[in-house]
Amino acid sequence: MYLFLTGAGLLAAIVGLFWLKDRLESPSLARIAYSGLVARLAVLGAALSALGLLLLLAEFAGRWLA
Repeated sequence: MYLFLTGAGLLAAIVGLFWLKDRLESPSLARIAYSGLVARLAVLGAALSALGLLLLLAEFAGRWLA
């Protein structure tokens, strides 16, 4: 559960960064948003969300089949 929430929170923060960049039209936020670090964090957030979701599904399947 914590992995999924961490990944979802990280992805929400990145989406919020892009929204804020467009809203404020800030060149410095644009540089941060399009940096390689943010791209790596987005991949990490997606991986954590996917792994957390798979672990949640496995836990529910284990309870359902037991």
